[in-house]
Amino acid sequence: MTKLPSVFVGLLSILAISSAAGADGLPRNWPMAPAELEARFAQQDFRILEVKGAGSGVTGASKLKIQYPDGKVLKVKWKAVPPKTADGWNNSPRKELAAYEIQRWLVDENDFMVPTLAPHCLTMEEYKPISATAKPSLSKSSCALGVVAVWLDDVTAPKPFYDAKRFARDPLYARYMADFNLLTYLVDHRDGRQGNLLLSTDAADPRVYAVDNGIAFEPLPWNFLVPNWNKIRVPWLRRETVERLRKVDKDKLDALGVVAELEADASGVYQVVAKGPNIDDDIGVRRRDNRIQFGLTEDEIEEVQERIKSLLKKVDSGKQPVR
Repeated sequence: MTKLPSVFVGLLSILAISSAAGADGLPRNWPMAPAELEARFAQQDFRILEVKGAGSGVTGASKLKIQYPDGKVLKVKWKAVPPKTADGWNNSPRKELAAYEIQRWLVDENDFMVPTLAPHCLTMEEYKPISATAKPSLSKSSCALGVVAVWLDDVTAPKPFYDAKRFARDPLYARYMADFNLLTYLVDHRDGRQGNLLLSTDAADPRVYAVDNGIAFEPLPWNFLVPNWNKIRVPWLRRETVERLRKVDKDKLDALGVVAELEADASGVYQVVAKGPNIDDDIGVRRRDNRIQFGLTEDEIEEVQERIKSLLKKVDSGKQPVR
C-alpha cells in the first residue's frame, strides 16, 4: 500500500519547546513530538510486530508494537471504528479527534493532555495480526479503518483520580489539573472511569491526561456511575489558559465540523487527505462518493460555544475563580 506524502514533516523543525517540556524538549510521556506522530500515524505504512489487549474497556482496543520503514518502533493503541457507521456511543473517532483539536486552543504541543492520534486504514493483509478473519470496516472499501493513538509511557491510573489536598499544596499539579479540567469541561467529558484519566508517575512533573474521549459532546447515554469531569471540579482555573480561550473565534469553532477526511484510493483503501468543506453539518460521519469525513455536528459545536460563553461569564462575574 502506498501512502500519500507526509504534509506534516516540515513542521518538525519549528516545534515549540517550553520550559515545562521534558529534558529532550518533547511533551512529557510522549516518545516523540506530536507533529511527527501525526504524520506517521496518518500517512506512513507500518508493520505490526506485537498485539496485546489494551485494558478493561469494552470497545475492543488493542495495544500494538509497530515498526516504520525507517526502523522506528512505537507502542500505540489501535481502536477499530464501529463497522458500517464508523461512529458509536462508546467508540466515536470523530469525538476523539475533536477533543484532540480543542486542546490546541488551551495549551501548546508540549503540554498536550490528549494523546496524539489519527485515523488510519490497514489493508486486510496488514490487519491479520489483529484479526485474521476481519472484514473491511465500510462498504465499498477494502481495509480496516481505525484510530492509531500514541501509547503514553510512565503513567498510572490513580483511584481516586483527583487529589484535592495535592492541588492545594503542589503548584505544578494544580496547573496541570486546572488545564485538564477546563478541557474536559469544554468537551463535556462523561466517562471518568478509572483508566480513562491518567497521571504521570513523575512526582516532579505531574501531568494529567484524558486518554478516552469517545463519550463527550452531549452524549446519550453516558457513564453516570463514576465521577465525571464535564463540570469544573478544581477550586480555580489558570488565568493564562482562560485568556487563550477568549481568543477562540468562529473559524476555530467551525473547524470542529471537519476534524479528519479520508479518500479511498483505486484499491479501496482509505487515505488521509486535506480537509475539505463540510459535506453535511447535521451528521458527524459523512460519506460521499469515495470520501469519508469526520467532525462535530452543528448542534454539538453550538453546545461547545455555549459552554465557553457560560464559563467566561462566570469568570467575569467572579463566580469562577482564576489565578
